Amino acid sequence: MELNHLQTFVVVAEEKSITQAARRLFTTPSSISAHIKTLEDELGVVLFTRTARGMHITEKGELLVSRARQTLQSVRDLVNQATELRANLMGELALGVNAALGYLRLPGLIQKLNQDAPGISLHLHHLASGRVLEQIAAGQLDLGFVFGEVDDPRLSATPITTATLVIAAPLTWAVESPDWAELARQPWISSDYYCPFQVIIDHAFAERGLHYPQPVRTNDDLGKADLVAAGLGLSLLEVGEAHVYAAQGKLKVIPGITFPTRLSLVYLSYRQHDPLIKALVEMVASLWETDSMAS
Repeated sequence: MELNHLQTFVVVAEEKSITQAARRLFTTPSSISAHIKTLEDELGVVLFTRTARGMHITEKGELLVSRARQTLQSVRDLVNQATELRANLMGELALGVNAALGYLRLPGLIQKLNQDAPGISLHLHHLASGRVLEQIAAGQLDLGFVFGEVDDPRLSATPITTATLVIAAPLTWAVESPDWAELARQPWISSDYYCPFQVIIDHAFAERGLHYPQPVRTNDDLGKADLVAAGLGLSLLEVGEAHVYAAQGKLKVIPGITFPTRLSLVYLSYRQHDPLIKALVEMVASLWETDSMAS
C-alpha cells in the first residue's frame, strides 16, 4: 500500500469529486481514479460510489478514512521528529508575501534566519491575500501573510498585528474630505479576485446605500499604489504603504477614514507541528512583538 494512495483517498473524501481532487493534488482525474481502484482492490472494500452529485463515500469508506488520516499524520510526525533530531533545521520554505517587504519585517526575518537557522532558505512569492490562501491550500506555498479573516477549515492562522487601511487618492485630485457621496462619484481601482480590502470597501459603500464606479480592476494588490499615483483612481491601501507614497509626493491620503484588518501568518493546519513552519512562525511573532515593544 502506497502513502500517496491514502492521500488520494483522503482528498477525494474531502472534495467529493474526482476532478476537484485532481486539481488539488496537481494530477489527472484518471490517476485519481486509478489510485482509488488500486486501494479498493488491496483493501477488498468499496470506498466510494459515483452519483450525479459526485463521489459519495460508503459507510465502510467513512470508517477507514479516519484511519487513513491517522496513518498520514503518523508519517508526518515521524518526519517532523527526525527533522528535530538534526543538529540544525534545514530545508526550504515558500512564503507568500502580500505587502511591502519592509512592512512585513522581512529584512529582519531574513537576518534572523541567517543568524539562528542558516539551514532554512526562504523563497518569496509576491501575491494578493486571496492568491496566498489559494496556493497554501493547494500545497504550492508552505505559509504566507494574509490580510483579513481566514475561514478555510484546512488552514490555521497565527495573528501578527492589526493593520490600518486608508483611502489613497491621486495627488492632483480635489477629493479632500471624508464625504462618502463624493467618494462614490470617483473612479476606484478594485480587485478582480478575492481581496479582503475589496470586501471592506464594498461593505462601506453598501451600508451607505451607495454604488461606486470601478473602471480599473487588477489582481495585483501590490501595484495599486502605483495605479493611484498614476491618477487612475482611488484605492484602499495599508497606511504605511500609503504614507511612503504620500511622503514621496505621489498620492495623498483622505483624512478621517480608517479601517482595521487583521494580518496573519497562514499555513495548513496539519503542518502546524512541522519544525520548519514552527520555527518561522515563532521568528515572525518574535520580530513583531519586539518591534511593538520598541515603539
